[in-house]
Amino acid sequence: MRTTTSSLIALLGAAALIGCSSSETGPGEPGGELLEPPAQGTGVQYRMTSTIAPAQEIERCQLFVAPPEGLNVNREEVRFSGGSHHVLLYATPYTELPTETRRGQKLDPTQVHDCNDGPQADWDVTGVIAGAQSSDGKSFLGGMPEGVALKVAPGTVLLMNTHYLNSSAEPLETDARINLFTIPDEEVTTEAGMLFHYNPFISVPAHGESSARMRCTTEHDISIVRMQSHMHRRGVGYAAHKVDAEGKMTELYAHDRWEDVPSQEFEPLLELKAGEALDYRCDFKNTEARDVAQGLTTRDEMCMLIGPYFPRSAAYENCAREDGFFTPTWFGSGKSTCAEALSCMKSTPPEAGDAALYGCIVDSCEGAGPQLSAAITCQINGGYGACDEACGQGAEACNTCIADACAAELAACEVATCD
Repeated sequence: MRTTTSSLIALLGAAALIGCSSSETGPGEPGGELLEPPAQGTGVQYRMTSTIAPAQEIERCQLFVAPPEGLNVNREEVRFSGGSHHVLLYATPYTELPTETRRGQKLDPTQVHDCNDGPQADWDVTGVIAGAQSSDGKSFLGGMPEGVALKVAPGTVLLMNTHYLNSSAEPLETDARINLFTIPDEEVTTEAGMLFHYNPFISVPAHGESSARMRCTTEHDISIVRMQSHMHRRGVGYAAHKVDAEGKMTELYAHDRWEDVPSQEFEPLLELKAGEALDYRCDFKNTEARDVAQGLTTRDEMCMLIGPYFPRSAAYENCAREDGFFTPTWFGSGKSTCAEALSCMKSTPPEAGDAALYGCIVDSCEGAGPQLSAAITCQINGGYGACDEACGQGAEACNTCIADACAAELAACEVATCD
């Protein structure tokens, strides 16, 4: 049997900042013209090249060091050769180049290396700086208003990540380039950030359909410059809404494309006030004879909302509160009550797989979303810090502590209805 406490912490504690995955394409002409570096004094280029073997799907990483004066990024341009669905540039907490991965592997991180379990399996990351999921399309950061810049501290170690799939019988030569255009310190009036909202609960039954929906509420007034989605090949619909303080939803962005994704530009800027939220939904259709769940590879699915905004809130970028706790609201599209969904999660054995567990949330009713989410997030966050010590003593102590710390949320879930 699966417990809903320590298992959830292990499963979802690092739900934010998960990298994207590639589309199934083979070698071809690069999308558009690859980039020349910015002129001296106006920015910097980060570039990765590698060879992908026939029929190989691989994530690769390379670490760089930001200039000693740091970067105030006001604009980016991204280009990469065919065979991928994204290139990403992350910030890390390292102040000098590490020589060993989190798993103890010694390597030269300044060289291109495999990171096929995703970059976070090998390296710590703190946020997204730049990237794109279309070889000649709109990048994530794009251009920012005058005086607004995404700041990179002096000497920050940066991680560049690509995910390629070569479905051909020939080697694929890849080339990915990110140009960051900067402004001087004296011209920066406001620091920007990058929204990277990631829904960990996706379950699409074999030959079936489902939706994944998540809401993130801001604690501060922010201005959003543009917005993009990210899904894999089973994605057949996407919609993002603004939710005001009274709960009224206004559609911001909608389409039916999982590749060649459109970018929604906001002119004037989208203003999101404290207490308001972004609510986004991904619709999926699975033509395969197996269940599909959220995950990192093209065999899995993703549902994300990405976009630059200002002023920066490092917590809200990852759908967290200012105290750092991950606190989204998830809405199912089924008929299960909150109590039934929690019971489903507890009774689903690990060998049933992620799709079965995540399906407990997906199959819950919309009306139970707030109560179910409160019960789940309390457990994910270890009773919001109350059980940190107990959870270091083993599963039994952790579960006992969280049952007590989350008693109010669990009780509210037990009596919640779908109305």
